[in-house]
Amino acid sequence: MEFQEYIERLKTTFISDAYADEIKKAKQEFIAHGGELGSEIDGYEEALDIFFDWYLFERPQLREGLTPLILFSRSNDLSDEDRKIYSDFLGYTHSIFIIRKSASNVKVMDMFTKKKYLVAGVPAALLEKGDMAEARLLLFLGEYRFSGAFCFYPESIHSIIKTEAAQARKTGAENFPPLITKFRRLKTVWSRCSRMDVKKIYTLMEEGRIA
Repeated sequence: MEFQEYIERLKTTFISDAYADEIKKAKQEFIAHGGELGSEIDGYEEALDIFFDWYLFERPQLREGLTPLILFSRSNDLSDEDRKIYSDFLGYTHSIFIIRKSASNVKVMDMFTKKKYLVAGVPAALLEKGDMAEARLLLFLGEYRFSGAFCFYPESIHSIIKTEAAQARKTGAENFPPLITKFRRLKTVWSRCSRMDVKKIYTLMEEGRIA
């Protein structure tokens, strides 16, 4: 199977009517941790993609205590080859990346670790050099691929991300995920207050004066 077929197989299993209650609870958790899913927000489809990406790869199911990806990788219905593919997905890298184009693949750099990756299978029109986006990298048959969910950051936010990422490198990797969530929230708030300087908005968020 092609890469996207593996992703769709995972989605079809866990994003279905059988998991409607689980998805509802997951949305409540996502919102409680600073995410937004209201259909009225700018970039609603992008936000929904990020939510389902988190739901599939990171959030433990309430009954089993394991993520959909882990549960699926242990399914008895998988061939040994397919099980290896999904097991490799477990070593994902979720971060904010800056995009650098190369001849045949897209070169990206993790803003937190400074590690560089070559990513295959990226449509030419999707990314431009200098773009910055939250994304998830998966290892597939020895190549890195994007899971397919992106949160693109406007250039006005780039300097804040660079500064905070540099500080986070000094304090430890456990600080990376909360910052990713915070920057996603900043983008949403700024889209509502775009006439205000984004650095001022970030300061107000840090002071707790903007929820």
